[in-house]
Amino acid sequence: MDQIRRAFVDLVATGDGSLVGDLDYGALLIAAAIDASVDIGAVQNQLDALASAIDVTTVADLALALFGGAGHDPARHFAGNREHYYDQDNSMLHRVLERRLGIPIALSVLTIEVGRRLDISLHGVGMPGHFLVGSADGFIDTFNAGVLLDEAGCAQVFQRLAGQGALLPEGSLAPTPHAVILKRMLFNLAAIGADQQERRTLRAARSLLAAFPDATHREHVQHAYAAAEIGQFHEAAAAAESALVTIPEQLQAKLQTQIDQWRARLN
Repeated sequence: MDQIRRAFVDLVATGDGSLVGDLDYGALLIAAAIDASVDIGAVQNQLDALASAIDVTTVADLALALFGGAGHDPARHFAGNREHYYDQDNSMLHRVLERRLGIPIALSVLTIEVGRRLDISLHGVGMPGHFLVGSADGFIDTFNAGVLLDEAGCAQVFQRLAGQGALLPEGSLAPTPHAVILKRMLFNLAAIGADQQERRTLRAARSLLAAFPDATHREHVQHAYAAAEIGQFHEAAAAAESALVTIPEQLQAKLQTQIDQWRARLN
């Protein structure tokens, strides 16, 4: 986990939303932080092979090849996992590749990275409530058979989620920086870990959220307590010490007491 976290720190080090590397690498670092068996290079090779097998040149053809449109074939195409939406595997890129199932953001990462390999320019679009893939030709709804939407179609999707008459907030269809995509994936996994008592998932997600240059004292403290929950007291103390610099003064003594207690458990 330490090696994965160091690699993730380097990846998101710019602090401007860009990555020092590719999006698939970041998504696979997240997966490897949760599942130590993940072979990042091998999964990237699988993405290479998928792109080579598709061999398309347009956004529409890419969406059709990956998701099948109305003629979806579960054996060949990717799909949204409606039955088990909150299964953490839906957010793990290697498992999405294996099972051909995922949630919108993970399916979008897969699409963007296959597109990159085919020189098809795509970007993430963090529309409230539903992640999309943007392009010069429209927006791919990866969770719904890869249908290609225009702005009006995106507004209709938003209304189905937010209620009839709800207006899509201004800027909702702007490109989402790659580092923000990774952060959104981690928020999803942290929520799953907390809700389902998957403590190792929660610790991994909280650790990587605290690795961003703009991490707040709250995120460092959340990392600390998640690490302590699985007995990683050295990690917990170190994470909490990162929060002492910026935490409100009235809370410093309480946090320092907790750090001392974690340190004492290492003796």
